Amino acid sequence: MKILIAEDDDISRRMLEASLVKKGYDVVTTSDGKQAWEVMRKDDAPKMAILDWMMPGMDGVEVCRKVRAKKKRSYTYIIMLTAKGSSDDIAEALNAGSDDYIRKPFSAKELHARINVGRRILDLQNRLEKTVKRLREYDKLKSDFLSMVSHELRTPIAVMRGGVSLCLDGIAGEINETQREILKDTLDNIDRLGRLVTDLLDVSKIEAGKVIMRRDSHDICKIVRKIHSSYLHEAEEKGIKLVSDLPKKEVKAYVDGDKVTQIFTNLVSNALRYTKEGGTVTIKVEDKEEEILCSVSDTGVGISKENIPKLFSKFEQFGRVEGPGYKGTGLGLTIAKGLVERHGGKIWVDSEVGKGTTFWFTLKKVEYPKILIVDDEQNMIDIIEKFLKEGDYRFIRSGDGIGAVELARNESPSLIVLDMMLPGMNGYEVIGRLKQDMRTKDIPIIITSAYEVDEDRLKSTNGNAAIPVLKKPVEPEDLQYKVKELLSVETK
Repeated sequence: MKILIAEDDDISRRMLEASLVKKGYDVVTTSDGKQAWEVMRKDDAPKMAILDWMMPGMDGVEVCRKVRAKKKRSYTYIIMLTAKGSSDDIAEALNAGSDDYIRKPFSAKELHARINVGRRILDLQNRLEKTVKRLREYDKLKSDFLSMVSHELRTPIAVMRGGVSLCLDGIAGEINETQREILKDTLDNIDRLGRLVTDLLDVSKIEAGKVIMRRDSHDICKIVRKIHSSYLHEAEEKGIKLVSDLPKKEVKAYVDGDKVTQIFTNLVSNALRYTKEGGTVTIKVEDKEEEILCSVSDTGVGISKENIPKLFSKFEQFGRVEGPGYKGTGLGLTIAKGLVERHGGKIWVDSEVGKGTTFWFTLKKVEYPKILIVDDEQNMIDIIEKFLKEGDYRFIRSGDGIGAVELARNESPSLIVLDMMLPGMNGYEVIGRLKQDMRTKDIPIIITSAYEVDEDRLKSTNGNAAIPVLKKPVEPEDLQYKVKELLSVETK
């Protein structure tokens, strides 16, 4: 194993080198932080580094932050060598990305013990990387299959449906009643196949952790009212009473509105399907302290106790009798469960055969995103807050670059809207500091600027990763879109 030693004290550096060479390690030595970073930034950098904290030019903590900020490289185990001993100092080193530390003066016995710990961790890391590589290959095969399903199956399904519809409409010529009945059955089965393909895609995305959560501020009651309105005609046709039991006040939450709609839709459609004429389906929302409790109840056929544990498994339908002309996919409840869990909630059921079923689920109340707005013009900060007001975001402000970096480290915002022309420290320097700190390197940034942005300098500062730039004066729609896009997350 190759180990880097970065130590400005000549005697300490030689002692470390001699001790490691004696144990058979391949040792690279440097006398300051800049030299250490030049070694560590290369693709064939050592897998382990011993960094002295106090070095000229660039200290060990700064080198550590740069190493951790470097993307697309194997893991490096970093041991910080320090004369500092307070808990705050140790915490700073660990927060910067150090894996371990050794206090000066060091003993050879402790040094080798800590190196052995690092070797065991690197060995586990190496095995983990190989496993992840294989899983990614399997995931790619699955993604390729999903792509094939999406394009190769949906297109012929749409063509078949269009052809059958033309025949039913008489555009392809007159048809008799027998032919009409056959074509209607064909159309029903084409629709069922389309639902099955769509549900399979949804389940596969949930299982693969490829669900993109586009959260926004939504009134859950408003979502339920829309669902009630869309299913009211179907319920009336079946002779079923559809009821909504909602609080008088808004019940706002930071959720993916489309996916919450899909949860309710799957549950309400199930309830209507298994409720007989004269029955009732009730949609209820309750605002609790830390969560929103939702339920869909019916007076339908019910589910036996032995079948309830299997209820959310794929393709399980338990032989329940469905309405005429409809065949379910057995995936609706699986999808609902997956989407509820992606919202940090849980789903369960109470049921009794012959008396009906109630599906309960919760939506966890999460804090609205905190957005750090950085601009030296107060009116510009006010304008950005006004543009984003409908999102119910929380805001923190900074009028200069130095304050912005400190706020980002201490407040952990979800996103930063950053002006580039700032007093004290410009936007490029702010981005550089943020990307080198383990606490802030993954915070998404939107740049606002009245001047041309140096793209080459920006890419070098951000490790070639793109940062969206909005030209001042900022259009509200552009800002709102970018904020929502960057706050969208892929959940697993």
